[in-house]
Amino acid sequence: MAQSVTELVTRLRQTVEMGVGEQSVTGEIGSCKVASSGHIYFTLKDAQSQLQCALYSFRARMLRLRLREGMQVELRGKATVWEGRGSLQFIVESVREAGVGTLQQRFEALKQRLQQEGLFSPERKRPLPEFPQSVGLITSATGAVIQDMRHRLEQRAPWMQVYLLPVQVQGKGAEHGIARALHCLGHAAEYGLPQPEYIILARGGGSLEDLWCFNEEVVARAIAACPLPVVSAIGHETDFTIADFVADLRAPTPTAAIELSTPDAAELQSQLQATEQHIRRQLQRALQWAGMRLQILEQSRLRSPMELLAPYGQQLDVLHEDIFRSSRERMLREGNRLSLLEARLSSRAVQERLGTAAQKLRHTEQHLLSLCRNRLVSATARLDALAAHTTAAHPQRALERGFALVGDGNGSLLRSTDSLHEGDALDITLASGRLSARITRILPAHADSDSDTNY
Repeated sequence: MAQSVTELVTRLRQTVEMGVGEQSVTGEIGSCKVASSGHIYFTLKDAQSQLQCALYSFRARMLRLRLREGMQVELRGKATVWEGRGSLQFIVESVREAGVGTLQQRFEALKQRLQQEGLFSPERKRPLPEFPQSVGLITSATGAVIQDMRHRLEQRAPWMQVYLLPVQVQGKGAEHGIARALHCLGHAAEYGLPQPEYIILARGGGSLEDLWCFNEEVVARAIAACPLPVVSAIGHETDFTIADFVADLRAPTPTAAIELSTPDAAELQSQLQATEQHIRRQLQRALQWAGMRLQILEQSRLRSPMELLAPYGQQLDVLHEDIFRSSRERMLREGNRLSLLEARLSSRAVQERLGTAAQKLRHTEQHLLSLCRNRLVSATARLDALAAHTTAAHPQRALERGFALVGDGNGSLLRSTDSLHEGDALDITLASGRLSARITRILPAHADSDSDTNY
């Protein structure tokens, strides 16, 4: 009995799935198409044969590779027969580029060798400038990477000078161009180029094969020899290259390299504003305190600093008179006692004793006179110091430095605008002369100091 087409195709599918099952296969991608559903359909071929393949969307979304015609791949999946067309098909479960295993081995071998040489050592990592003014970019001149980096720089540090040295970042020979660019920017003066403060080596994401030029030894050596700090920003956050280990700083993405190596202009502006407000508050407090001191001195109505020193001068005069009067009185008393003793005593022994007493008296007189002079000198020096201090603290000195005393129409000193109104009269005292003014406008307390003020 004849069977239907569906029955035969079903038997073929079952036979293929049971007889072949899961397999790994290598080949070159031929035609490749992405359907609206997200499924990817392509052919896998070699010199003699080709195989229809399907990669379903839920697996395609997790695929890091971008499948393209001519790519050598290794597929893991299962063979089946698509009943809708009765054609042989390979359902793909995983994809990796052919030869990745060899590349990974080369990667690990070079990494181990350079690490043993000390190229990855933290001690040789150089710090980036804290407030850089310029940066050199080594990347492709086309594509989204350079645009994203420029846009991020304009946002964070618009003052920075950016010097782009375009290079090939993929394919055969790209590593030599990258190494030359590192040498040129590192020794910019020798080539007549502007000298940046540090370098960012950047590239967008890709497969291990796409990023392989950054795993070449010539690039690693160029980074290590560069006299400027180098930031590596290659691929995505999960991608690691030899250049990342040698560089002074590794950024997960190109835009992250900008954020890690530049200050944020908005944050700096906020800090500057806070500092400015703090300084303004301190100056206002200092001016208020100085104003209070000036007002106190003004209210004391001193006409001259000497008025304050006059009482001390009188005390010094009294002290001077007391010292000399006391000395004279003591000398008179001692003279009278000496005369009485001289009259009462006539023996030689007494005369000798009187002579000794007279000599002692003379010594005492000289000592008293010396003491008086010292006290007089000390008191005079103190008086001079008080005179100098009082003269320096006099309001007239502040007026001579450019300050002014502002009073209302009643002669009272002003410290605030709270009680003032437009049209009120003001009495202003300067270092030389006085003047009258009238208020035409009252500015708010927080107004900028550079604003125009009219009276």
